Amino acid sequence: MAVFTSMYDPMDKDKEKLMNENEELLKDMLDFAIQELEDNEIELINQMKVCDDYQSIFECLKQRALKRQGKSE
Repeated sequence: MAVFTSMYDPMDKDKEKLMNENEELLKDMLDFAIQELEDNEIELINQMKVCDDYQSIFECLKQRALKRQGKSE
């Protein structure tokens, strides 16, 4: 069982391997996940604002990924 400390910690090796093995599907997987967030009752919050359309959800996820990598835009 993996210990979860922070979503901004680097990805563990097992998850990274899974991503690498399925790299050709990641665009479609991300598109599907964003559409699900857009169409369902799950809310993604970014700087006290609900991300409720495709563009705002994408930008929120992008900012979180950059933060995880120690970068900012």
